[in-house]
Amino acid sequence: MTPLIAILAMTQEKPPVLPKQEWNTVSGQALHLPSPGAKATVLLFVAVDCPISNRYAPEYVRLWDDFSNKGVSFVRVYVDDSVATGDIVQHGKDFGLVSPAILDGKHVLVKQLGITVTPEAAVIGPDGTLCYRGRINDINVEHGLQRDGTKARQDLRVAIDEILARKPVSQPFTTAIGCGIPDGR
Repeated sequence: MTPLIAILAMTQEKPPVLPKQEWNTVSGQALHLPSPGAKATVLLFVAVDCPISNRYAPEYVRLWDDFSNKGVSFVRVYVDDSVATGDIVQHGKDFGLVSPAILDGKHVLVKQLGITVTPEAAVIGPDGTLCYRGRINDINVEHGLQRDGTKARQDLRVAIDEILARKPVSQPFTTAIGCGIPDGR
């Protein structure tokens, strides 16, 4: 699915569905998407060298701490195939990121979900339905311009809470501000 098709699909009644697939983590373990048995799978699209993505690392940890014990699975998706897997492992250690990490260097997930920047999140339901795609929160108004964090809307957190409460996501798409994703090979 091209990014444009994914965007158009978000505006229609029936959201796109991520087909079941298997990936290998950078540590070599098999990882299934959507995560079997999870109430939701959160894919966090990140890059080791994106300062905006790295500024969100403490929030990734808070999200993990708040939701992983409630049946929500988290996966970090790295999008730059020029980064060595050892650097991805080190990035996780440097920032205290405990969720599994995969490398989507060919941008399979990026294209299927219409991801455009890092950081950007996609929340997938147990059946593969895309429930939310967009920013973690609205602190970044545009490149170089941030709002007071205490007044920010925590978009990803709200979406996860609504999914866990079995409610429709009130804002299923938001525009993320971040580092552009390099062309996949």
